[in-house]
Amino acid sequence: MSKQEIELPYTKEEVGSWYINKNVNDQLIENIQELKNKKISVMGGCGQVGSHVIAKLYEFGFPIDNIYINDDLRLGKRENLPEPLRDRLDTRTHLEYSQNPQHEPDIVIFVGGRSSAPHFQNLNDVMEEIEMWRATVEWCVAKKIRLIFASTSSLCKQRPSVETQRVWPGSLYELAKLMMEEMAIQQALSNDLVVQICRFFSVYGVTEQHKNNFGNLYTQILWYAIKRKPFEVWGQTGYFAPGEQTRDIIFAPEVSRAILHLLTLPAPSPRVDDISSLTYNIGQGKPVSVREMIKQIEELVPSTMKPIILETEVPQYMKNYVIHTWGNPQKLIQSGFQPLFTNHIENLKFIIHALLNENDWYWSIVENIRIKTLKA
Repeated sequence: MSKQEIELPYTKEEVGSWYINKNVNDQLIENIQELKNKKISVMGGCGQVGSHVIAKLYEFGFPIDNIYINDDLRLGKRENLPEPLRDRLDTRTHLEYSQNPQHEPDIVIFVGGRSSAPHFQNLNDVMEEIEMWRATVEWCVAKKIRLIFASTSSLCKQRPSVETQRVWPGSLYELAKLMMEEMAIQQALSNDLVVQICRFFSVYGVTEQHKNNFGNLYTQILWYAIKRKPFEVWGQTGYFAPGEQTRDIIFAPEVSRAILHLLTLPAPSPRVDDISSLTYNIGQGKPVSVREMIKQIEELVPSTMKPIILETEVPQYMKNYVIHTWGNPQKLIQSGFQPLFTNHIENLKFIIHALLNENDWYWSIVENIRIKTLKA
């Protein structure tokens, strides 16, 4: 189905103006722009979160020469970057990049590496990830680089989760993330590494089509609807009905705002008896069921594009399937963060227009925001 065949009640102009106004009037801009003189390296810059971080730096008027991007494109896509930054990409592996850096950033934002449980098949995969992480952490320690990195909410087994609760790994992916957290904490305590740990909840946005079946449930339902393909909604007999599972979902531009906000805070000062300053939940704190996601999308698209749902059991190979996620984001909010993109319906309208216009429209919006920000 082509974009010409789809008529929506909300126009590109209306949705574009909504997004532009949100960003141009963002109350966090003034504080975040204090980072403009910092050299920032984004590792995993072509993935879902990384590309939104870079887009946000670009929108907020950061000098292009101060933005370094590393992604080997196994799990990312060059086209996820603003066009003026696509030729600035370092496509070496994270390990090679950390072992032989071509520049000395002030800040490393690590949102790369293997990004979900299916990317880990055995302990060797975990050890490869940890070897890469060891090089990254050692680089940051040696050069006194401030580090902020993506962990995962999958570690959080209690709901609503808070940062002080005990976490443990139920998959090899979670094991790798927990080891990354512990290594960073130890280096913060012993070698003065300045680090912040972000436990992302369920992130959805524009630049995640490259993830295919590993994309967010919200956006997967939408992709399948546009393509008129049946979407599997999982359940487990005697445990939960198809569509009852929930996700604490958060819009990718909101995640990028949170990361940059955290970098404006004073360097954390952990002690061996108190590491509470290091970890933050990055979520909205309001879980949404898959059934509710489907209903919301049905209300936003024409009848010819409504999701086609196929109810089925969780595949037997899927061990420790996460049924619910729910994080308490109050620590982030109490630090001064002001949520901006809390309305999922409005966010979805933006994603729908971006998808139907092959993202060209999205990049024109990003460019528009940068121009307005630089003029302000």
